[in-house]
Order: sequence, then C-alpha cells, then structure tokens
Amino acid sequence: MEEIIHIIPLGYEYDRAIKIFEDISGRKANRVYLLSSLKNDVPLEIRERHKRYLQKVLQKLEEKKIEVIVISVNLIDLLDVMQKISYLVKMEANAGNLVYINMSAAGRMTSVGATLAGMVQGAKVYYVESSGYSNTDADWEQHGLSIVIGTPIIHYLKNFQINLPNTEQQYVLAKLYQENTMTAYDIIKYLVNLKMSNFNIELEDIKRKDRTRITMMLNRSIMNKLLLFGYVSKEKSGKETIYSITESGKYIACISGLLNENSNSISMTGEKQKKVLI
Repeated sequence: MEEIIHIIPLGYEYDRAIKIFEDISGRKANRVYLLSSLKNDVPLEIRERHKRYLQKVLQKLEEKKIEVIVISVNLIDLLDVMQKISYLVKMEANAGNLVYINMSAAGRMTSVGATLAGMVQGAKVYYVESSGYSNTDADWEQHGLSIVIGTPIIHYLKNFQINLPNTEQQYVLAKLYQENTMTAYDIIKYLVNLKMSNFNIELEDIKRKDRTRITMMLNRSIMNKLLLFGYVSKEKSGKETIYSITESGKYIACISGLLNENSNSISMTGEKQKKVLI
C-alpha cells in the first residue's frame, strides 16, 4: 500500500516541523526523514544547537507513533542537501510512496536545495506559514525560530517542469561527480558494465577496431549534449580524451537522485535501503 513520507530538513525550528502533523484535517505520515547538521565538517556550536531541536522534534514524532529516520547532512552545503533529498525522494517514489518535502524548517540555502530537489523529483513541496518569530529564550525553547499558532497555514508550491539530461547522461554525470575526471574509454566501460541500452554489449567484445565506432556513439548520444549544456568539459592527453565535470554538472548529478547517502555508490534499483545516520 502507498505510504505517506515527509522529508524535513531541520534547522532551528520546532513548530514548523511538527505543526502539520497536528492539523485537524487529518494529515498523516507513515515515515519522516529528519535531515540535520550532524557532520564533523559543521562547526560544533551549530551541530549542538541543531541536535537540540532534532531531539525535540524526534521525541514529538515518536509520541505520535510516526517512524523517524535521521539523516546527517550539511544543511549549508547546497549540493549535499540536493543529493540527500533527491536520493530519498527517488527511493521512496520508486517504492510507490507519496513524498512531501517541508522546505520551511531550515535556513534559506537549505530551502533552495530542498525545493529544487523536490520539484525535479516530483515530490509535493510545502511551506508552513509562521505567526511570528521568537524573541525570548522561552520562545526559542518552546517554538524554535518561528512561532506557529493554532491550525497551521500550509502553502503547497506548484511544481514546474525541469528538464534533466536523459538517463544515460545522468548516470555519466553521477559517475563523474564521484571520479571528477574520466577518459572516454573509462566512461564506455562504465556504461557497458551497467548494460545501458546503447552499450549492452560484452566488454571483451570491444575490439580495438570497434573502439572508434563506439567512441563516436558515446559522443553522439551522451557527451556532445553534456558539453553543449556546460555540464562537462574535455581536453586531450595524447590519444586520450579526458572529461571533467563542471560546477553546473555537479548540481545535475546531485539532483538526479542517483547518488546514495554516502556518495560512494550509485543507486541502480528502487529497493529501500533505509539507514539512520546519527
């Protein structure tokens, strides 16, 4: 059966994270992913403050019998935010679940990443309107940064179409994101190992006399388009062509949903691989 999933990047907020689950209209959730800055590359003071609100929200959701999974992310790193959220949305959507993203429970940079990832992956992105902001220590302790009084006003953002490169091109960008640079032949071997449509052949069957033809096919179907849109760059080194991912290419790789939580492998299936990273 379809499950209802919420993804909440969480900063210094409480009301904006939990009020939607107290709405009298009966909004429910089977599972909530809380994204929080717990990594060591985040300053200790920020980590400790985020952890305080994380524990507060976590406790409230568990009281409501909602499954909670905590994901460690650098909330001020746009690429990290887009990568984590895109992967989670893609994983849950492939499992047949309905995914919502709360883009209002963290900072502005995080909101941008969450919104972009949600729109690209087809999630329902929403914004929780605040009634005011905390001015006293007591307010901060009770509400977090934003105060939401009574039934929350929820704004659902209208998704617009964002055209991504095709599947093969996305896989190449995801691999280049990990490797940073690859030769044309390394890319061909990678696509052959994945059994991608135009490269569904045996690697040992690629004889040197066929290499030129296959390289032309790679350029025509994948690399020329990535070069045209500025997602990769290339240079010659002897007889080899070397491709590098550009900064804009990194955005596409992260928002593709193909990179997993640890950025050390590329997702090939829609199977759930839930992991608590806390």
